[in-house]
Amino acid sequence: MSEDLNESSKNGRRRSVRRWVKWVVLLLLMVCGSAAGVYYWTERTALAEERIRMALSEAGLSEFDFAIADVGVRGAQIESFALGDASSPTLLVEDIRINYSLSGLLEQRLASIEIAAVSVSLTADEDGLDLGPLLPLMGGAGGGGGFQTGPISLNSFSASFDLPQGMVRVAGAGSVEQSGNGYRIVPLEGCVDVEAGQLDLGGVQIDPVSTQVCSTSVDGDVYWPPTAGIAFRTSAMPLVLRSGLGEMLLDAQFAAFTGEVLLDQQVGLHLQTKEARLTLPGQEILMSDAGIDISFEDLTSLAGEWRLMSGQLSDLAAVRRFAPLNIVGDGGVTADVSTFNMLLSDAATFALLASVEGKHNAVGGQGSAQVTAGPVLYSPAGLQPQLLLPALKGLLTNVVGSMETTAHIEWYPGSVRGTANVRLDDLGFSTETARIESVRGELAFDDLFPPRTAEGQRLEVGSVEAGMILTDGAVTFSLDGLGGIIVEDASWPFAGGTITLSSGVIEPGASEQAFELAVDEVDLSAFINLLALDGASGTGVISGRIPVTIRDGDPIITGGVLTAREPGQLSYKGGGTDAVGGGQGALVFQALEDFQYTGLTLSLEGNAQDRLTLKLNLEGANPDLYDGYPFAININTEASFAELLRSATLGSNAIDLIRGNRASDQ
Repeated sequence: MSEDLNESSKNGRRRSVRRWVKWVVLLLLMVCGSAAGVYYWTERTALAEERIRMALSEAGLSEFDFAIADVGVRGAQIESFALGDASSPTLLVEDIRINYSLSGLLEQRLASIEIAAVSVSLTADEDGLDLGPLLPLMGGAGGGGGFQTGPISLNSFSASFDLPQGMVRVAGAGSVEQSGNGYRIVPLEGCVDVEAGQLDLGGVQIDPVSTQVCSTSVDGDVYWPPTAGIAFRTSAMPLVLRSGLGEMLLDAQFAAFTGEVLLDQQVGLHLQTKEARLTLPGQEILMSDAGIDISFEDLTSLAGEWRLMSGQLSDLAAVRRFAPLNIVGDGGVTADVSTFNMLLSDAATFALLASVEGKHNAVGGQGSAQVTAGPVLYSPAGLQPQLLLPALKGLLTNVVGSMETTAHIEWYPGSVRGTANVRLDDLGFSTETARIESVRGELAFDDLFPPRTAEGQRLEVGSVEAGMILTDGAVTFSLDGLGGIIVEDASWPFAGGTITLSSGVIEPGASEQAFELAVDEVDLSAFINLLALDGASGTGVISGRIPVTIRDGDPIITGGVLTAREPGQLSYKGGGTDAVGGGQGALVFQALEDFQYTGLTLSLEGNAQDRLTLKLNLEGANPDLYDGYPFAININTEASFAELLRSATLGSNAIDLIRGNRASDQ
């Protein structure tokens, strides 16, 4: 029933327009064809105004006003036409020139209409666009109710939209022509200017922005009522988002947008750009080379979806937190919150690194993300942790193996925090002083920027090579958040005993750092084999402490002492014996051929990678030498012990041979 009434109302308005046109034609004919026409010609303007007011009222318009300047045989001049409140009209048309002929009027046809200026002011709320007094004009089809208007030229037009978010204005010039049941709108050069004042998006504000919008349809025109979406493109435009306090949250530069306005029950918008730069000043993060696709089903509510087709994420902080990353993804957007689900890959190798899911609140500039990475495979020629996270530079180099990570990251203006759990599988890497292989275990990071852990992080270590090779060990440590690795305990089984890094801090880049090696119950024969002493053998166990200071990359031993806790045997039958001509040196080597020691102490001082000062103190006897006469043998040298015994270059100052108790009894 309501549809029938609406159609009846539309038909009534059309008949009113036609009656008004026919009346004008008859009026002009009477003016020109009879003596009474003198009266009608004199009163033509007033009579035309009366009939126009009647026709507009019958068409459903209530708040309107107009001023006719002149009505003639070939045309009419209207100074202005306004709809709505007189102080702020919804529609204002100024300086209208209507061109026609008498025959054309009889055929319901105008030659043309020339308009100096048109301005429209509309408002919108959550229910959509409010047409107000314009509504009766928008209800009819037929391009003027069956009357042919001819081309309409607009020297200038503007449309202002008072949206809940702020004011938007469209301005330009062009022409309008009837087309089927509607109008064909032809903007000048196919473009209009669009300006937006400061827009409030629920606590977030957009700085004023302006751009040029051009039609991209086949003929460059726009049709009303639209039969399809209105396709367009824009010129380059900036976009600055601020908090309610004026703090900049986003600084973006879009090269150009292509898009489509969808007009149905609600106004929709689809935008796409292939080149954008977005900066988060509070986070010092830049997204460049961004290709973005955004769709708003309802433009008034600013609720929509977005898709990032390409982009590169870079860190602008003075101390870089991460390397450039390629990024793609999608998500949703409302007036104040954006959600995202993205994939990150290394910009250098294109290796897929992680998936990231989270949200960002533009109102306060805060957000959070859940990161799932891996397993990520590392290789010397491929991915390296220190290249992805510069904070790890120097901590881990030449990394191989795999790593899996789950992390939670939160950010606020000027602050980024993160926690993570990391699983290592057969990871190998180098530090300043060692090569470590086959590391396995799980780590918990209390923070990621910079990396920091709680105490007691434990990893199994397959091997460590630092002058000697240690296998099947375990390391307990923590990261101090300042770039240092605090070694709480690191032990390896060795020759029946253990070698333990009992304390120390590894600080990459530091000129000096110290730790201590503990040697507990190590088989002497294994220690001799470690020194590669041909012809040497021994029994017993040794223990002790070796303080080590890493100074400019060199391991410096200070006050290292190893002692035998119980008596044992030391034997050396190498080539050095033959090189000794006689004297104390010969006697020492005779004693060492089968020396049954009761005490053994080895002291170490110096650079472990260069020359050490070694002091070997032995007490005991050779049963086959002087009937087991007791000796105290002290050997001091700056050469390595292996070099000492191989060359047998022992001077008298390097050896003290002291008679024991038996000698004093004689």
